Amino acid sequence: MREGNPSFLSGEEKIVDLMHFLAPRKTLFLRVFFAAIAILCTVRTAGAASLLDAGSIDFTIMSPDGRITLGHGRYTIDQEKDAIILHGESRYTTGEYDIETDVMSPGFSGSLPTLRKFDHLFYTPEGSVTRAAHADIAGGLASCSDVPAHIEKAEVMDFPPDTWAGATILLPIQQFLQAGGEGSLAMHVFNCTSKPGLYSVSISVASRPTGWPYSAAGAVQVNVRPHFGWFDMLIAPFVPKLNAWFDPGTGWGFEGVAIARYYRGPQVLIVRSDDKSNQQMQVLVPTATPTPSAGASQTTP
Repeated sequence: MREGNPSFLSGEEKIVDLMHFLAPRKTLFLRVFFAAIAILCTVRTAGAASLLDAGSIDFTIMSPDGRITLGHGRYTIDQEKDAIILHGESRYTTGEYDIETDVMSPGFSGSLPTLRKFDHLFYTPEGSVTRAAHADIAGGLASCSDVPAHIEKAEVMDFPPDTWAGATILLPIQQFLQAGGEGSLAMHVFNCTSKPGLYSVSISVASRPTGWPYSAAGAVQVNVRPHFGWFDMLIAPFVPKLNAWFDPGTGWGFEGVAIARYYRGPQVLIVRSDDKSNQQMQVLVPTATPTPSAGASQTTP
C-alpha cells in the first residue's frame, strides 16, 4: 500500500521524488528563472544611468493646472570627444518657439561635466527673436536682451565652477538624488532678468510634497529655492515656488517641473512624455530666476 500511495511517503522520500520530477525540467527551469531575474534587473536599472546617456527626452507643455496642452518639446544630448552638446527645442500651439543650446566639457569618470556656454533664444511665430540669453562661462561674459522692452545688456562675470543654466540644472539635481538626497545641495544658476544675473539656489527634497499625478506613483518632489541668507525669512512669502519631480523607481529619472517660461513670463507645467509621435519638440527644465520685487530666483528653461 505504501508504494502505491504517496501520502504514506516520508518527508525525505517526498523530496527525493520531487527532485526526480524536476530533473528533466531543471535546465529549462533555471533558464527561465535567471532570464526573469535579468529582466527585472534591466527594468529596475534602465533609468538609473545619467541623463547624459538619455539621448533624447520628449515633453508635453501644459497649463499650470494641467488642463490645457500648450505645446510639445524635446531635448537631445550629443556626446562628442571633447564636448557634450545639449540641444532643446520647444514649440507652442501659438506658433512661438524657443531654442536652447548648452555646451559642456566632459567630467572625469563618475563626475559631472562643466558648463562652458549657454544660449537660449525665444522666437515669434514669424521667426523674429524676442528674447535672448547668452553666457560664456569659460570666457566670463554674459548678455541678455528683451526686444519688446528695448533692453540689451552685457556684463563681465566671474562664474563659479558650480554654475548651471537652463536644462543643465537637471544634471546636479539627479546626481544629488542618486547619492541619497540628504540635506540640501547648493549651486549657482545663471539667468536673465533685466540684466545678466548669477544666483545662489538650494536644492532639497520636499518634506510636504504636493503630488505628481502625471506619471507612475512614487515620484519624489524636489524644491529649488533661492538663498539670500538671513533675508530668506523676510522674502520667502513673496518668492515664486519651483517644484520638480523625479522617479526613484527608474534611477531618479526626470518626470516634470512647474516653472515660469522666462523672467516675468507665464507659468507652465512640463510633463515628460513617452509619445514618440510628437513632431514638435521642446526642452524645458528648472533654472533659477529672481522675482521682480525681491530679486528672488524662479526658474526658466
